[in-house]
Amino acid sequence: MSTRANVIDDGIDRIQAAFRSAEEEVQRLQTQFEKRTTQFNKETEKRVKRFRKDLRKNEAVQQVESRWSDVSKGFEKRRKEFGGQVETGLASVLGTFQIASSSDLKKLDKKLNRISRRLNALDKTLSGEDKAATAE
Repeated sequence: MSTRANVIDDGIDRIQAAFRSAEEEVQRLQTQFEKRTTQFNKETEKRVKRFRKDLRKNEAVQQVESRWSDVSKGFEKRRKEFGGQVETGLASVLGTFQIASSSDLKKLDKKLNRISRRLNALDKTLSGEDKAATAE
């Protein structure tokens, strides 16, 4: 029976050793995969940077970038001009029909708030004087 137990123990030891070996191999492969992935990413970034640099040296690309810049600046300038014309036209229409603009309403709101605070302050002082006069 002891030989059987030894054979079984040996078998169990071999299986455990095989599992440990497999785990170590998986760990080694995983580490190797991570290193290769990192190297691949670095190499890809270098190549992309080099490609962009070479592409920017190309005369046609430089011309396209220059024209795109000019078009963008022109578009922004026209947008601002159009916005100013719309605001001027709207102010003219509102003035013709004697309608207050939103900026006019904001100014009036600020003035009304200021007047309201002053009235509240006056009301407090007057009510304080009335209480003092009644107490005498």
